[in-house]
Amino acid sequence: MKAMVVKEWGQASILDVVADPKPGPGEAVLKVRAAGVGLTLLNMRNGSFGGKAPRIMGHELGGDIVEVGAGVTSLSIGQRCAVYFYLNCGRCRWCHGGRETLCENFGGFVGVHRDGGFAEYVCLPAGNFLPIPDELSYEAAAIAADAVNTNWHCMRERAKLNPHDRVLLIGAGGGVGIHGVQVAKLFGAHVIAADVSDEKLALAKMWGADEVINVKKNPNVVEIVKQLTHGQGVNAAVDYVGHGSTFQIAYDSLATSGRAVIVGVGKGDISVNPRNLMLTEKIVTGSRHSTRTELIETMEVMARGLVKPVVGMTKPFTEIESIFDAIKDETLLGRGSLTY
Repeated sequence: MKAMVVKEWGQASILDVVADPKPGPGEAVLKVRAAGVGLTLLNMRNGSFGGKAPRIMGHELGGDIVEVGAGVTSLSIGQRCAVYFYLNCGRCRWCHGGRETLCENFGGFVGVHRDGGFAEYVCLPAGNFLPIPDELSYEAAAIAADAVNTNWHCMRERAKLNPHDRVLLIGAGGGVGIHGVQVAKLFGAHVIAADVSDEKLALAKMWGADEVINVKKNPNVVEIVKQLTHGQGVNAAVDYVGHGSTFQIAYDSLATSGRAVIVGVGKGDISVNPRNLMLTEKIVTGSRHSTRTELIETMEVMARGLVKPVVGMTKPFTEIESIFDAIKDETLLGRGSLTY
């Protein structure tokens, strides 16, 4: 089969021909029909997520089951499925307790610790394939599998949004952030979107943001947030960029009892005054992907048209590097998408 292979971490992927995967016991093979592309993949390709190269990357996937291994009864040939990103044990206290992203026996990530779907086929444990609702396209299911379900988990479980809340989204015009705008609005929140260009902020406005802040034109984001909230600050702030400097903005923008949530993976630290933290009961936390149940819920919500995929660039899977270039240049609006 054709596959885009990263020969060494830090290098661009190249087109190669490799053997078609065969499922072992408890595994299945998916014919890939669509894939999503975002910033996380560039961090993976640099080797910061671990794993070994050569590697076929790609974890935001939608396609058809074409083969199942021995003992697999949960899947059938021809079934339309999306892919769950994490390789979990399914047996530990976290997996059984509904927080499988914290799995004690975590096996890594699809596309990092075993081959992913920037290829014609992908072979994974059967539990990593979840049925796509009939009303949802392959592309939408692929976008759901990271860019949307990450927000579903974040807004409900970590930011804990309510209809009376104001929320600041840092990096709101990116591939995950733009879907965060929609999910936050679905939870009834008032959304303040921050990003680096007028084009990204116009996109955020299009998808429901109530106010926008261009951080390059207005670097004092905290001051502007306080002005927009009558001096109170926001009830929640979600940082999709993940640098110490951006998460500091998220924390400093909080109102009393506000929740600062980091989703992106960047560099640097923040400064937190313990006394202030105690007196205001602010919460500083992270948000990791989603559970399988949350991915199923996400696809159901999207099938009803309540959240829509926002795709800024579509390319054949053999041209993935052109999408990576747009991500690095900060010119990609929304998510990248691959066709097969």
